[in-house]
Amino acid sequence: MRKKIITACTCTCLLLPVSSMAENFNMNPGKWEFTTTMTMPMMPQPQVTTMNQCVTEEEAKKDPMADLVDNGNCKIVNREMKGSSLSFEMECNQQGMVTKGKGQFTTKGDTASGSIEMTMDMPEMPNMPAGPMTMNTSWQGKRIGACD
Repeated sequence: MRKKIITACTCTCLLLPVSSMAENFNMNPGKWEFTTTMTMPMMPQPQVTTMNQCVTEEEAKKDPMADLVDNGNCKIVNREMKGSSLSFEMECNQQGMVTKGKGQFTTKGDTASGSIEMTMDMPEMPNMPAGPMTMNTSWQGKRIGACD
């Protein structure tokens, strides 16, 4: 169960750079490098992941929250766009585990950044305390050229 929770959290956070592309954000299509840093109490040190991704013209125009709610487990409960920055609040329910989060994205053509704080109510499990657990994820992205 513990591994499933970490995997679910990681997958959710890795979707953020992918889903952060929108016309209003002024994000240029091309090859991007995203670095994501995730911290949570059950991990002794931050998990840092760097990945390269080709962002197509179509993806750059996509709703920034579409990938987060596509699976039907999450819903956006508050969303505010100011210039090239988006702040949001969301709630997810995956097999009875409720997670609430708040975050923000900002883009400036060839750079992007964001963060999200997710709080979940942990069930009782061996070697883990039950109750609320908070996971923080931040990411930075930069366009590094044309897609291959």
